[in-house]
Amino acid sequence: MNLIVRITIIFVLVSLVVFLVGGVISFDVMMREVNFEQRRFLIERLNGVERRLERRPVKDTINWTKLTIIPLMEQQEETTSFSDTVVMHNQLERLEPHLRLDAIRNVDGVSYQISLYDIIIEPDDIKDGLVESLVTMYLILLAAVLIIGFLASYFILRPFNNSLAVIKSFSLTDPGQSLKFPKSNVAEFKRLNQFLTEMTNKVKSDYQSLKEFSENASHELQTPLAIVQSKLEVLMDGDNLTEEQVEQIIFAQNTIKRMSNLSNALALLTKIENREFENVSEINFSYKLGHMLDEFRELMELKSIEREINIADGVSVQADQVLIELLLTNLINNAIRHNWEGGKILVSLTHNKFSISNTGPQLSIPGDHLFERFKKSNQSSQSMGLGLAIVKKICDFYDYKIKYESQADLHTIQISF
Repeated sequence: MNLIVRITIIFVLVSLVVFLVGGVISFDVMMREVNFEQRRFLIERLNGVERRLERRPVKDTINWTKLTIIPLMEQQEETTSFSDTVVMHNQLERLEPHLRLDAIRNVDGVSYQISLYDIIIEPDDIKDGLVESLVTMYLILLAAVLIIGFLASYFILRPFNNSLAVIKSFSLTDPGQSLKFPKSNVAEFKRLNQFLTEMTNKVKSDYQSLKEFSENASHELQTPLAIVQSKLEVLMDGDNLTEEQVEQIIFAQNTIKRMSNLSNALALLTKIENREFENVSEINFSYKLGHMLDEFRELMELKSIEREINIADGVSVQADQVLIELLLTNLINNAIRHNWEGGKILVSLTHNKFSISNTGPQLSIPGDHLFERFKKSNQSSQSMGLGLAIVKKICDFYDYKIKYESQADLHTIQISF
């Protein structure tokens, strides 16, 4: 939901509340004004009747339409009172609510009982008229807001949308690319574009520096490791080595190999996070998976691992071939490494889901921690704890959903495309 739609919805809801509250207040004000005017009208008629009686006193009862005058035998105190009643309406020929004024007036020493009527404007009539007018005004306002919102979104926010398009096309991996925002007459968008230009230039500079440092560090680390490895190989070829010395040299060689693999794995993770793998093509996932399983067949046979494979034909994905091979290699290698002797591996592939399961001991860490760096169930194992972290980064890179499940001694990693 974009900004204009949110603002429009908020404005419409606020306007609705204002109209409802305003309608109640308007109805109350109108009713008070109508009641006041009706009473004032009856009082004026009563004053007119008094003036008429001064000019022409009456001795008999007068019963006219909406007027009754009754001469009283004795003089009484003047009173005035209002009440609601119903009177037959001549034109409508039905009873209609009226406001009644009953008064006693003394005119030239004679008391008269005077009753006056005036038709009441019913609250329902006022409410219906008020609702109709408010609904009409609200619909007009709603239409105006929608039209103005659309025009504002198209014209006023067009520079903002243009800036978003420029940012989306920006890539850190292209050293020659620079942001070029379209000109805008809006001061806020000018400041935004200037800030984005400065920020991206800084990020780009930092990225290049970090990239060069990572590549140089990885390269420089490999050189002394290779030298140490070669020296150890020379020592291994020497004579008169004791069994303990041979074991120490082998241990040192394994440690150097782990350091080299760790350096390569961390460099690989950095490249994935920086989205440097953009050679996307259509990959036959079914064929690639079957081929990788064949490559690991000997390792499975060495541990007497039973395979159960169910691969659907023709499953393809759009991805970088190197990353897909890394994903499959790490998952299959993980299933073999953490399996029992004589265990089992289950592989399943459908058109939207891939899963690999292996038997093995229960985890010593929560399952959702498996995909973090340097997290492994057995801390004493030779695994670096980066294989599944690389798998997770690849899945995030392509928006694949990955999850871990376990049931008894069967561990399953499932990827949804």
